[in-house]
Amino acid sequence: MIVVRTIMGVRGTSVHTWSMARRPQESIDLREVAVSPAPLLHGRGADFSIALQALITAMNSTAVRESVMVESEFPLPGDMPAFLLLNQLIYRTTARPTDMADAIGTGRSNVSKIVRRLEVAGLVGRMPDPEDGRQSVIGMTSAGREIATRIAAVSSNAYEKIFSDWSDEDFSNLERLVVRMVTSIDDRLDHAIERTSGVRIPRPVAASATDL
Repeated sequence: MIVVRTIMGVRGTSVHTWSMARRPQESIDLREVAVSPAPLLHGRGADFSIALQALITAMNSTAVRESVMVESEFPLPGDMPAFLLLNQLIYRTTARPTDMADAIGTGRSNVSKIVRRLEVAGLVGRMPDPEDGRQSVIGMTSAGREIATRIAAVSSNAYEKIFSDWSDEDFSNLERLVVRMVTSIDDRLDHAIERTSGVRIPRPVAASATDL
């Protein structure tokens, strides 16, 4: 397709130029490419990685989060950022607003707006940061803790259903190994998980000599 552009030349005269319009980039037809139907994971831990990725993706999906919002009767319907921030406080107790940006997937400039909505709803409050009095931290009010309790109950009920046919021993072993895995990763990454999440990961209790 030819596009005609009109520009002003010297002495105010009109000059017409012609050029070929750029074609939109064409999609690649995958029928002409050798596409592997299997995930690109092999060797030790491949099945574990696939299962873990599937679990994380599903649990972080909008559908699951919205379901928890409805079931827990979150008082700000449809306000997903506010729900995610309050949910973070279940694990952190208190936090600097700016530290919540990465955790809930938003910009730091937007966190203050989210916190303000929760403050107006009476779910969070502020106090000076014990580690730096020039800054403030947010925490849940009594009303916020009530909502958080309902959110936590939804998760607890889900675990009861998921592991209803697991023995106490199997579940305890799973919990122990998952905690061990996370602490091992955290230790090897110079505690990056704790820094990013703002959560103190429970360390497995070392066995004493009398237990051996």
